[in-house]
Amino acid sequence: MATEDKKTKKKFSRRKFLQRGAIIFGGTVVAVIASKGPIRRFLAQKAENMDFPLLVSTQEPSFWFEVLPDNTILYKSTKLEMGQGIFTGLAMLAAEELEVALEQIKVVHANTANGVEDSLGTGGSNTTLSLFKPIREVAATLREMLKAQAAKQWGVPVAGIKVENGIMTSGNHKATYYEISTSTKEWKTPETPELKPSSAFKYVGKDVKRIDLKPKVTGKPIFGIDQTFPDMLYAVMLQSPYIGGKLKKLNTQEAAKVNGVVKIVEDGELVAVVAKNRYAAELGLQKIEAEWDVPKKWQQAEFEALTTVGLGTDVRIQSEGSPESLLEEAPNQVFKQEYRTPLATHAHMEPHGAVAHVEKDKATMYVGTQASTLFRSAIAKAIEAETEQLNIETTYAGGSFGRRIDSKHSEKVARIAKIVGKPVHIFNTRTQEFQNAIYRPQTHHVLAAKIGENGTIEAITHSQATPDQVLGAIPANIGYTLLGADFVSAGHGASILYNIEHKSATLWQNKLPVHTGIWRSVGMFPNTFAIESFINELAHKTGKDPLKMRLELLAGNEQINQRYKKVLETLAEKSGWNQPKAAGIGRGIAIGNDRKSIAAAVIEVAIVDNQIQVKKVTQVLDAGLAINPEGIRMQVEGATMMGITAALYEGLSIKDGQITATNFHEYPMAKLSDTPEIEVIILEGHTEPYGVGEPPLAPVAPAIAAAVFDLTGKNLRTLPLKLS
Repeated sequence: MATEDKKTKKKFSRRKFLQRGAIIFGGTVVAVIASKGPIRRFLAQKAENMDFPLLVSTQEPSFWFEVLPDNTILYKSTKLEMGQGIFTGLAMLAAEELEVALEQIKVVHANTANGVEDSLGTGGSNTTLSLFKPIREVAATLREMLKAQAAKQWGVPVAGIKVENGIMTSGNHKATYYEISTSTKEWKTPETPELKPSSAFKYVGKDVKRIDLKPKVTGKPIFGIDQTFPDMLYAVMLQSPYIGGKLKKLNTQEAAKVNGVVKIVEDGELVAVVAKNRYAAELGLQKIEAEWDVPKKWQQAEFEALTTVGLGTDVRIQSEGSPESLLEEAPNQVFKQEYRTPLATHAHMEPHGAVAHVEKDKATMYVGTQASTLFRSAIAKAIEAETEQLNIETTYAGGSFGRRIDSKHSEKVARIAKIVGKPVHIFNTRTQEFQNAIYRPQTHHVLAAKIGENGTIEAITHSQATPDQVLGAIPANIGYTLLGADFVSAGHGASILYNIEHKSATLWQNKLPVHTGIWRSVGMFPNTFAIESFINELAHKTGKDPLKMRLELLAGNEQINQRYKKVLETLAEKSGWNQPKAAGIGRGIAIGNDRKSIAAAVIEVAIVDNQIQVKKVTQVLDAGLAINPEGIRMQVEGATMMGITAALYEGLSIKDGQITATNFHEYPMAKLSDTPEIEVIILEGHTEPYGVGEPPLAPVAPAIAAAVFDLTGKNLRTLPLKLS
């Protein structure tokens, strides 16, 4: 980096700024600086006085789109496709402005060597919201550049050129995008064109099937664990089966004798068996004799007690009025309850797997990651390489739910590959996926409310105890310096939404001896369970209908109430809330808000052989502009099933210092036979999309708990919900 003057503008190398977008035309890469959206939010401010080059060398391309010889458009996505269907939604947005058929958009994962850098990563139900405008801007710019070049060649005005399916025409003139793209290397980037109004959309708002269905149902090797290369070796790491266990003694003699094992890697705390095939690697691992130094053999009860309101450091994250004073003044009018959610894991179908090849002057890793830019920096540091020497080739991921944002597993893969000197495929055993994971933290909630005359709620407080989630993914000193608390995830959703004059929320930061991290819907899941369960109990305590009570508590803030009222009223109508229930059925309701979206559910349950069975789920979602309603319905259905699993089954147990689950048979989850009738209602009427993947999960557990109470009279306040 060179500077003209410390107080004036700076010249950064192309690798030092986040290129907003670029387009490949006949081998020439044209940079396009669009509006300052989330992908380069930080560096956009830093780059105000920088001279960005218009033309970028093909040796260092940073691009979004490439025009291919068959006149299709290749879109290189910085966002991970992990089952949420984002490739389809992004293709629809690109096709709108490019004026091509949806089939003409091909979507692949970008790599870090020549793709757009994306420090935001994939998560938080943020992809469509963050890219809704940027991807259309870059696509529209590409379209206008091609039209301008065609107009120049044909000697006609740009306004007279029509485009359909990537073919431009004007009078007797006709050319494809690709033909024009290869006709020159001198391109002028226009001002960002005006975008289509929503009324002109051809694809957005219509049901579109997943564009990645075929490679998945035909078993194409598209996942990280599928990758194979010539001379590739397989490795599996030795990992402690104990919480906090450190390697004390090691004997690898028998492991080294296993047929197919080529090397036992020992590099500090890192021990791995490297073999010619997976079977030999796993067998070699089983032959290792290891003795572990275990600081404490935790038991379930004492582990749970670590997360308790009143322990650790407290941070006030909401404070309106004087709720504590009102509660103290009238103890006889105070209603108080406690709720708990357990330690859990992500349990995605594809175990962690990656391929790394570290050579003298370069390195490549194939991995399904939610944060390729962060991975690149961390892995390069782990193998003592320059960031520019490492290329991350992102693959599809077989589920993630926040787990694939952590780079530690991939860092070890790269270290092993560097030692071995050949491509190395490393995979977790299923037991390691459960016992050596990053976990959803357990939580404890205490809620209290002062009930006034006529059942009015005059004050409410929420105290939540939890270990961190998001701060586990960034350096602790940075996280606490900038955030002060884990507001983004652990504290996410802890504040009281309802229009109660006196209210507060306090976050108690606890520590656990295991690594906790982000899990789908982050803090919204436990907080919504606690708060909405408490609201349902308050409704019963005051003799009010739970849905009507929510409408009352939301009244007074019209900006909030307008959308919530529509969601709740639609839910009441579609679920038959005001209609009689069938015999043996309990009905419950809950609502949640996340990523600007509002999701509410009415759930009906039955009790069969003393087991809770979910019979019907009605979900209403206001997620802004619906890009692909079919994709949204699939997301809501998936979130609903994950919510049912979390409500009725999920939870890790600890005994003698170990996570007891070693595979799915010891970690119950909802099965296909547990799938209820699910009705999804999508509300429209907005000009931009909001988050979809996480919001519908939030209301499921509290709605089930309310339905169980409605049927049995039992209030269940600890997940997973059990009658005995």
